Amino acid sequence: MRLHSSNLMALLNMAPSAFAGGELPQLPKIKSIAALREEVSRHFGKLSNQELDALAAWFNRNFFRLER
Repeated sequence: MRLHSSNLMALLNMAPSAFAGGELPQLPKIKSIAALREEVSRHFGKLSNQELDALAAWFNRNFFRLER
């Protein structure tokens, strides 16, 4: 599924709680921003570098809190 920039920005503006219907499944064991970026790329397919960075940053901010 290819996300358009406007759709991606709408997704990124949603609260993380919107994705949880109760318990969150266990998150992958990711230990670096680079690994998170690779995981996002693997799950979301071909994104522009800007989209990939924005989505990885959103996941980091809301779920992982990895050091930069």
